[in-house]
Amino acid sequence: MNVRYVIVFAWFYGYSFLKRGYSYVFSYMITPLSILFLVYVLSRGALLQYAIVGGLISVIATNSVVSLSDVVMLRKEMKLQDMLVATRIGPAEYMLGLATANLVFSSVGMIVYVILGLILHVFSPMSALISFLIACYLNYSMTGLAFIIGTFVPYTRHSWAISGVLGTVLTIIPPIYYPFSELHGIVKYLALVIPSSPASVITQGVAGLANFNVIALVLLLIEGPIFVLLAMRFSRWREK
Repeated sequence: MNVRYVIVFAWFYGYSFLKRGYSYVFSYMITPLSILFLVYVLSRGALLQYAIVGGLISVIATNSVVSLSDVVMLRKEMKLQDMLVATRIGPAEYMLGLATANLVFSSVGMIVYVILGLILHVFSPMSALISFLIACYLNYSMTGLAFIIGTFVPYTRHSWAISGVLGTVLTIIPPIYYPFSELHGIVKYLALVIPSSPASVITQGVAGLANFNVIALVLLLIEGPIFVLLAMRFSRWREK
């Protein structure tokens, strides 16, 4: 494992991009903040705490999914992957570098929601730290999923549509902005299959909004390594 490459790539594609493109931070923050406002108005403030927890998870889930467009662009337009194939850098370092860059890029939005949670007493300092770490873990898990999909998308324009649809499915449908207890029957357990759901359910428990869910914790812990391993096994590293 070339840790130096992972760090350098995170600086090149995460920190440098964040430093030059503040407008993109507003673009990925606008949807979670809009949903927070709608939840506050429609629930008269009753579900505001869930909206803050959901915003934290939504920021990282959306940006992780959108990274599949980066995978396609770097492969098709910038030919970065073709250059790396000729080096000792493998798909593991490349994917981890991309995931770490995405984490750096998403950190501003994550910090904003943690601060909001602290100000509105959704989080204590300890629960804020744990929730932040859960979001970080989710980043690597979902970037693995995005990496698998991105390496098989043939055109950059297709990736924009796919990431847009997946971003909506992974953030609006699962119990991110609403209590997990509102789901019943088989739907309650099917929802946990969506990667962002276990992270949200656990964060709701950490924040004291719901009972701690052991099943969600187990799924969160095993989904991360599974997606990363699947990315290493089935992603297309060399073009045919």
